[in-house]
Amino acid sequence: MDEVICEKIDEKKSSNDVSKAKDFPQIRAMMTAAITMLSAGTLFTWTSPSVPKLQEAPYNFTIEELSYLTVIPPIAMVIFSPIYCWLLDNFSRKYTLFSSGFFHIASWILIYFADNIWIFYCSRFVCGIADACCFASMPAYIAEVARPRIRGLYGNAMMVLMFIGQFLVNCIGYYTSIKTTALCMMVFPITFLILFASLPESPYFCVMKGREEDARKSLQRLRGIENVDAEYEQIFKDVSRQMTETTRYVDLWSIKSNRKAVIIANLARAIQQFSGIFALMLYSQYIFNLSGGNISGGHAAMLFNGILAFINLFANVISDGLGRKKSMIFSCIGCGLVLLGESIYFYFHEYTNVDTEVASWFPVVGLIIYIIIFTFGLGIVPTLLLGELFNTSIRGKAALVTNCFFAIQLCGVSKLFQILMTGFGLTVPFFFFTVCCFLGGVASYFVIPETKGKTLEQIQQMLK
Repeated sequence: MDEVICEKIDEKKSSNDVSKAKDFPQIRAMMTAAITMLSAGTLFTWTSPSVPKLQEAPYNFTIEELSYLTVIPPIAMVIFSPIYCWLLDNFSRKYTLFSSGFFHIASWILIYFADNIWIFYCSRFVCGIADACCFASMPAYIAEVARPRIRGLYGNAMMVLMFIGQFLVNCIGYYTSIKTTALCMMVFPITFLILFASLPESPYFCVMKGREEDARKSLQRLRGIENVDAEYEQIFKDVSRQMTETTRYVDLWSIKSNRKAVIIANLARAIQQFSGIFALMLYSQYIFNLSGGNISGGHAAMLFNGILAFINLFANVISDGLGRKKSMIFSCIGCGLVLLGESIYFYFHEYTNVDTEVASWFPVVGLIIYIIIFTFGLGIVPTLLLGELFNTSIRGKAALVTNCFFAIQLCGVSKLFQILMTGFGLTVPFFFFTVCCFLGGVASYFVIPETKGKTLEQIQQMLK
């Protein structure tokens, strides 16, 4: 009886401490960390405004040569993911993520001085190293510095700033030269390095490494209060339990909860990739130039990425209201319907003598509707799940598996899109993505769990 009373007192104390904690320090940490994703977004979509310019003098590269600019970063990501995932678990969550800024700067420097295709390839390889760092450490850092409510409301900061970066590089890259664009874009990784240097380490990582005093200080800074005893004790208890579990790579499959987490995380990422979003962003200007519309490819790409960035500001509200599972299902079905309409348009435009001039506005309008639907489910849920599904002890190894799988998909989807587009026009790749979206909706219904409002420990118990 006394033990029950004590437990209730502890729960009440923990609840009181939680209510006193401030939101702003957590939001600031998440938003500052996400600046590196803004920088990653500029490099990721740099090919969109740059490919048309690189086909002209003084570069005069072929579309085949330029197609490898989208393939090289995922290859580098696969190669360097083991290193960064090891650093994530053994060195630091914070400083592993911090290092991405230096690689972003190096990539832009190479672009600035590039005068042949091989230097551009080197730049993209360095960009891939930074991607390995960002996608390994960002979900873990965001998940571990914020409480469930804040994580749910602001957990899409990573994707929002990434899409803002893509919008900015499309705008600046369309109106300026390759070299001027590189100089302008270097501002973002420099800003990240300056601001992120002062942020605290993940309290979970500090507990994992036995740095109890650092964990308390980190929590105090992240919660904006002095008394963090209750939350510290809960984190210590959760991490201690998780650290008792074995952490071999084989345990990702031999332990049921880990196996389910790997399947769910990789399936969610695969559904996102095969919805076609990143292939469409990489080649957005090229697609709009071929679509036969009245609006220029450059302006259409700016509109496409601008709306994508703006809508993502509100995507978390819809996603958090519907929950992870429903958001994914509705987003997949909606995107599939829009892409089906795009496929029909391109079929009449490319394979028949039907005059499509009267509907030349449809490719742009259709893709705007597509990205609106994409953002509140496919755009945010896979990233949130990566930070929520894995326990502390196995997170680094899980990040390696999901990073490599993501890179292989990114490489394969972008190259597949280029092959299908050059071989069959836009009809076939758009129809392919249509089918993938509908299949993704079915898979989401049966596989994606609901993690809304749950702590990391509660999610682990649910998976078990």
